[in-house]
This record gives sequence, structure tokens and C-alpha cells, in this order.
Amino acid sequence: MHQPPYPCSLENEEWDFIYNALITMKSGIEAKDAKSRKLRTEIGMARMLIADEIKGWNGSGTIDLSFLVGTLKTIRRLEKEFESCGIKKTEFLIFLELLVKKFEKQKLRVKKPIVMLSEFKKMKRVMESDSLRNTDKD
Repeated sequence: MHQPPYPCSLENEEWDFIYNALITMKSGIEAKDAKSRKLRTEIGMARMLIADEIKGWNGSGTIDLSFLVGTLKTIRRLEKEFESCGIKKTEFLIFLELLVKKFEKQKLRVKKPIVMLSEFKKMKRVMESDSLRNTDKD
């Protein structure tokens, strides 16, 4: 059985608690050089964007798909930057990882699904016409 990497979870915490923890927790990064200052700035921007998004959540149990994917990519990129700077995982980065776990438990929501569906159909037609043109050349 897979063991969680951390013995705690945010799964049962209210969004107000998570919001307050997110905006008050220190990043744990000392700005010694240009690379660490840049990393601290990026962490600060990620904090502001995530906090702004979850500020109004009322427990509907849904998350926008693009927000989930963007958050996951950002946190993974920040983890790599931490490693490249030789900084061990801070409490704040661990908190963000736990937050992503909570995000993953939410139901996915897609903005304007009808518009998205029509866009996918358009892309499908373009791809099909491109493949037809490529086979004509052979």
C-alpha cells in the first residue's frame, strides 16, 4: 500500500483556514543571491494567485480544471527550482503539496463546456483535413 509522504492532510480543513494559513505562512527562503530572490518572488506570486482563487470558495467541492493543472505545474516547477538552488523543502512548499492533494479531491469544473466542445470539434476538423492533405501528397 502506498504511504503518503507526509503524516498530515488538509483534506478535512475548511477553505477559510487554508486561505489564512496560505497568506500568513512564511516561504522559508532567504534571499541570499539573485536566484533565491527570484525563487522567493515566484513563491510569492504563486501564493497570491492561489489565495485569490480560494478566497471565495464556499465548499461547493469543485475546482476549475485549468486552475488545477496550472497550480500543479507551478508547484512541480518550483520544486525543481528548490532542488537546483540547493534549498531543502520548506514548510511552505510542503503546505502547497498538501493543498494540491486537497485540490485533486475536488470535482472538476470546466468553464463554458459548450464553447470548449465546439472548439474541440473545430480542431478535430482541422486535424482531419490536414491528414487528408498529407495523404494526398503521398
